[in-house]
Amino acid sequence: MKEWDLDPDRFKLYFQNVLFKKNYNVKVPNVKEFNIGDLDIPKYFTPDSSEYKALIELYNWKADDIKTYLGTSNSTKVGAITELLNKKLIFPYISVKNCELDNKVLIILPDIKPDIIQKLIKIFSFFNYGFLYEIEGQYFIHGIDDIIKFESGLMIKLYLPDCQFGEFTKLFYLLFQYLDIKHYIIHTNLINGDELLKSTLGNLNFLEQYNPLKNLIWNEKDKKWMNHKLFTKKNEKIYPKLVSS
Repeated sequence: MKEWDLDPDRFKLYFQNVLFKKNYNVKVPNVKEFNIGDLDIPKYFTPDSSEYKALIELYNWKADDIKTYLGTSNSTKVGAITELLNKKLIFPYISVKNCELDNKVLIILPDIKPDIIQKLIKIFSFFNYGFLYEIEGQYFIHGIDDIIKFESGLMIKLYLPDCQFGEFTKLFYLLFQYLDIKHYIIHTNLINGDELLKSTLGNLNFLEQYNPLKNLIWNEKDKKWMNHKLFTKKNEKIYPKLVSS
């Protein structure tokens, strides 16, 4: 797909209509929503559970292409996929290829009101391909010791074709200023993760067999999984706080 028509002037006109015209009809495409932060699971899955065995069989550090297993004789993989899909423990999504989406933008907006989030969802539906994540947590500003906690925020990940990239960035600044969003981050020059790992670890062949689930150890006493790289045997944090209190 070539020569995408992505005009910053059209985007400016579009979000102005969304913000200032009460009766402006925005046809937001169907949004597939997944709640992956607070799953309604009554118990932890033990190492002997069918759910854990299915996750170990399927889970990897990178996304798996489901269609490569469908219609094949790999019944173990297909069975694991089917069980986890039926129990809503994994979420499939469609990725795009050969669309020349060479520019990636990551926008983090902590501590914004829910009504602002709904406006931003309408506004950023202008773009063809992207992901929006509702987030909560805490952050701090360099030079200030106070940690700011928030329960409502947004992370936006956009994939853009070759376009007037700088003009879109200026419009993002203008939009956030109007919405009175004081704290935000716009990442446009993202580091290539593969090159960063290679420079740090050297040969990356071990990643072909790497499974993050194996970083966790089952605590038989408390009946839950624990990351032994973050806590001691007494459940004390190994790493200090990023900001001293």
